[in-house]
Amino acid sequence: VQSPATPAQQLLLLFHGVGDNPVSMGQIGSWFAPQFPDALIVSIGGVEPCGPNGRQWFSVQGVTEENRQQRIDAIMPTFIDIVRYWQEKSGVSPLATALIGFSQGAIMSLESIKAAPDLASRVIAFNGRYATLPMTATTATTI
Repeated sequence: VQSPATPAQQLLLLFHGVGDNPVSMGQIGSWFAPQFPDALIVSIGGVEPCGPNGRQWFSVQGVTEENRQQRIDAIMPTFIDIVRYWQEKSGVSPLATALIGFSQGAIMSLESIKAAPDLASRVIAFNGRYATLPMTATTATTI
């Protein structure tokens, strides 16, 4: 979405909802770009195909409140690895990283902070929630 001419000072990672693709979240990222000109802004696609042109992080076929957390936990190491890859590639620390998600992307962003509390300093969640509420409040991340 945006790659600054100088080394990035912030990292904004965007995650879409089920059946969508990185292009749609890229449009949202373009709204952030003028406000954060020194940020590397990347829209990331879910790892599994979903429909003819979409992606997802985990299947929602047959998902229930009882099995949702298990599905998230299964893909979470990959999600965390992707965030850390972009942090390493950009040279931006977790303290200057924001995870911005819509729907399933919001769930993954929120749940990632439960799994790895030092992963990012900010989460913006549009139309999403925790799969299960955290047992303790994070003190390292603004949500």
